[in-house]
This record gives sequence, structure tokens and C-alpha cells, in this order.
Amino acid sequence: MKLSQLGERKIIKIFEREFDKRRCKNAVVGIGDDACVIKFGNKYLAVSTDAIYQKTHIPREMTPRQIGKFAVNVNLSDIAAMGAAPLGMVFSFGMPSNLDENFVAELSKGINKACREHKTCVFGGDTKEHGEIVIAGTAFGNVENKILTRSAAKAGDLICVTGSIGSAAAGFYCLTKNLDVKASGRLIKAALEPKARVREGILLGRYANACIDISDGLAFSLHEIAKASRVGFLVYEEKIPVDKNVKKVAELSGIPLREIAFHKGGDYELLFTISSRKFKRMKEEIGSDVAVIGEIKKRGKKILNISGETEELESRGYEAFVTKFLNLKSADIEAWKKRQCCGSLSRIRR
Repeated sequence: MKLSQLGERKIIKIFEREFDKRRCKNAVVGIGDDACVIKFGNKYLAVSTDAIYQKTHIPREMTPRQIGKFAVNVNLSDIAAMGAAPLGMVFSFGMPSNLDENFVAELSKGINKACREHKTCVFGGDTKEHGEIVIAGTAFGNVENKILTRSAAKAGDLICVTGSIGSAAAGFYCLTKNLDVKASGRLIKAALEPKARVREGILLGRYANACIDISDGLAFSLHEIAKASRVGFLVYEEKIPVDKNVKKVAELSGIPLREIAFHKGGDYELLFTISSRKFKRMKEEIGSDVAVIGEIKKRGKKILNISGETEELESRGYEAFVTKFLNLKSADIEAWKKRQCCGSLSRIRR
């Protein structure tokens, strides 16, 4: 069977079958969560790796500086979901030999800026020639409080999410469909310049029971917590925090709002569960950018829709090898390289 028929989750299962967990004696959390957690003396080290590829992750409109910031944030988002504070990162870069040196300079500035924003650094890395741009990052973090996982949700927990949902997908639609939306710039920035919820993740280590990064989609992430914790959930569609301009994008594009908010992904927000008695104290510490969207149940994966009817929520989201969001062709890539490296950098700095 081809990988495009299997999808990322089943491919991971193949690897998981072969890897001997008994040999990883220091691993407290292994394959199947946002990051692994290793017992390191009397401390816990969270480690996660994420790669971005030109064909599948880098829109033509993305500047080199934005690519650098993106590479940092997608990696830090995973350790944030474990409640870890960043210690540092390493990167492996693959780049075509005909890229201009200005690309590398701008890329490194983006990486440096994102690291400064999250109070972390780059330890080192590796650079090789490659046919397309490939950036593989690995983030290391120190778990200061409780280790957050997907598997500790309890019946009765409130289901919460940080930020606004659907903005990244809406931003991509503004780009690809050239939609005339008043706040399209803000939506496009959400797509091209996501920011990991590092501060929130660290604070949630004191309060939350379970947590996950929702970059693969809200619905998929809800199901992942339910599966790992062996519980169910009920979410309220009207409680999902969606920007009014995302609703406008849905209207203009003809794509259902639920599809954008629940299934498209791209939002580097945190979905977490928390007991009701801890919620108020958590909210006071984190701030107002948190919404309660449902409750953990003993069984069932349900959504109370806008019409007041309860139905099953489909487990579907972004999946590597299957979802073709960008799917750039060779001609697109050549045009992208020419635009990025031949005079446009001075106009597109952020």
C-alpha cells in the first residue's frame, strides 16, 4: 500500500511496532504525544522535532524571514503542549546551491527573532545541499511543573482552547483564492507567522490535566485526547472562538465554517482539559485569551451544533502524505526561488 493511502498516523504505527520501548529506560513519554519526555537526573527533558519542506509547507508568499520564524514556532509549539520551557534548538538545513546568500541571511534573522521572543537560542546544527528547501528543527525544553500529556483528561474536566480558531486556514484561503476580506492581512499573518503558546504551556503545567497542540485541526486533536485518555467529549459549536473575519472567509469561499474551524488545522493553539475548580485561578494567571468549548464525558465524541442538535464529530484534520494543502509544482518552486532571491527581499522584510 502506498504511503498516500496509509497517511501519517498509520506510518507512525509501523515505526512504533519496530522500536523497542524497553530499551528507552529514561523515556517517561514516548511516541504518540506532542513530544517525548526523558528523565535526566532529577529533571525532565522534553524533546520534539519537526521538519518543513518547500513543496508542502512553504507558500510562495512566505518571506525567508517568515520561514525562519515559522521553523522555530512549529517546533516550540510541541514542547509547549508538554508544559516545557524552551532550553534551545538545533537545526538541519537542506538548500539548493543556486539560492542567494541573502536568503540565508534573512532566514537566520527570522530564526533569531523568534528565538529571542521565546527566550531561547540555537545551539547548533548542520547544513547540506538539497534540491529544495528543507528545515528540520529539534527543540529541547525543561518541564518545570507537571508533565502535560494527551492521556490524563478526566470525565467532568472543562475543555478549553487558547486564542482564535480557524484564522490560519482562513488566511491561506485569502492567499489562494484572492478573497477581499477587510482583515485579510491579519488572517494571512496568522497563517504565515504563527506564534507558539510557550508562556501559556508553561503556566498550564500547574493547572491542566491534558494538553495538545491543535495544528493538525481542532476535531482531530479532540479525538486524540479522547483516545489517549479513554474518555469522550461534548463540544459546543457556538462556543468555538472564531474571528468574525473567518466567518466572512467561509461565506465568500463557500467553504463551511465548521470545516475551517474544526478540520483544516494550521492554528498553533493549545487545547487542554482542566478541572472546574482550577479554571478561575488559571484564567486569572494566563489572561482572557482562553475559551471553554466543552466538557470531557465518559463516552461519546459529540458536538452540539448551532441548531441545538447533538451529533458525532468526525475525527478528521491535516494529515501528512494525504492532505494536499500547498502541493507546489516544480515551476512554482522555480518562480518562488527567483522572486525570493533576486531583488524582492528589500521589499518583503518584516
